[in-house]
Amino acid sequence: MSMSSEPRAAPPHPVASRAGRSEAGRRRGAGKRFLVVGDVLDGVLVQTTATSTGAHDPAAVIRHRAVGAAGNTATWLGWLGAEVDLVARVGVDDVYRHERALVDAGVRPHIRYDARTATGAVVSVRNSDGHTAMSDPAASGALTAADVPLGLVARADIVHLTGSAMLGGGGAERIASLVARARSGSARVSLDPSSAAVVRAVGASAFVEALAGVDVLFPSEPEALALTGASTVADAVRTLTDHVPLVVVTIGHEGVLLGRPGRSPQRVPVTPAMVVDTLGAGDAFAAGFLRAWATDPVRVGAAAREGTRVAARALGFVGGRPPV
Repeated sequence: MSMSSEPRAAPPHPVASRAGRSEAGRRRGAGKRFLVVGDVLDGVLVQTTATSTGAHDPAAVIRHRAVGAAGNTATWLGWLGAEVDLVARVGVDDVYRHERALVDAGVRPHIRYDARTATGAVVSVRNSDGHTAMSDPAASGALTAADVPLGLVARADIVHLTGSAMLGGGGAERIASLVARARSGSARVSLDPSSAAVVRAVGASAFVEALAGVDVLFPSEPEALALTGASTVADAVRTLTDHVPLVVVTIGHEGVLLGRPGRSPQRVPVTPAMVVDTLGAGDAFAAGFLRAWATDPVRVGAAAREGTRVAARALGFVGGRPPV
């Protein structure tokens, strides 16, 4: 919904409800409530044979999709049957369209609108040489902690912060304020840095300092290296666990590296998949991991395996979201 008043907040869940226990026979993550805060964007996704500037590909495949890390993660949580709310910001003309797409995916949207700027956008171009993405944060770059209703935070078991447009738009101060807002209830807090470019723009040391209070961090390998300046991902994981109690690094086809303080990093292999589009696979992984971890925070290896299973499904679709 747009700027209408929020429903009355329910009292925060008792601590025991977050201890990872579940009733016999219930799926892991069932009964838990997730709040995702971050980017909802418009995407133009291009698959082309062109390999140089000036080339014209009259048979390129071009698709328009709703994208954005927060929208992707929330819709995969909805696809998994989770109870999920999403806070985001779009241009005023696009509120209903994005709300409708999210509701159809099983997500409760809380969309703020911006009358002064457009919805953020991503152009993703893929050819035989690789992948290039260009983004314009626009309205997503204006999302702040003040846009996140305290009532939603109070009802959440896990608050997930994600999206390069949101995290990169206000420096370390915005990241710290979003984390503080997420910590204002009884929820555990997860954060996906979303882009190595954002880490470099914010500043690695300032970004890491802003993570105080985060329970689990989801960097990709380039993001982990950018955050720490380490030469290997294993060293980066060890460094990051000095600041965050659980670090989950995605390393492409090599799988996932899990880090906890005082323990050697644990590697979890990928789930085999047919790759149609890699866009949003990391967001799907986060959804799968969080849903499993919500009720069993000790078995992080099992949560990572669930994350790779959901990511494998995401790799089979164009655009980063599950089919509705």
